[in-house]
Amino acid sequence: MAWFVRDLGLGRRWTRAVGGSFAIWILYTCCLATSSVAARTSQAPALPAAQTTVWTGVYNAAQVKRGEALSIQKCVICHGDELLGGEAPTLVGPDFLVHWNSHTAWELFDRIKTTMPATTPGTLSAQESADILAYMLSVNGFPAGEKDLPSGMDALDQIRITERQAPE
Repeated sequence: MAWFVRDLGLGRRWTRAVGGSFAIWILYTCCLATSSVAARTSQAPALPAAQTTVWTGVYNAAQVKRGEALSIQKCVICHGDELLGGEAPTLVGPDFLVHWNSHTAWELFDRIKTTMPATTPGTLSAQESADILAYMLSVNGFPAGEKDLPSGMDALDQIRITERQAPE
């Protein structure tokens, strides 16, 4: 471009002015394109991953029986015979649901697995923790299904604890 300006006899001043304007134009165009892409992506926010709730039958009856037996061995000493509380918080009813409403099954499972029983925390296996969680869901009135409640983070993180069943 400089040779063209020299040939026209316009001098260095014009070259700097045009060169500077050209750089500003390039910068403006890049910014405009970037903001346009950002605006399009912000208009369509990503939807959260599809989640199921505890109302869809995420555990089965056999698992509840195993969880009940474990509960008698490991939980009633602190949470009481019917898990209604004692030395530790209640695991049944409105107080439980207020605390765990909107949390995932993984969050509750992890709490059970890493901090229970209080006398020997972290000693429950993943399967034992899932069985106890299934029993807790059962005594809170959530319906049973046909499959065992899984014990893996990815699967449990997709199950939401909700106080009320979502309308269909």
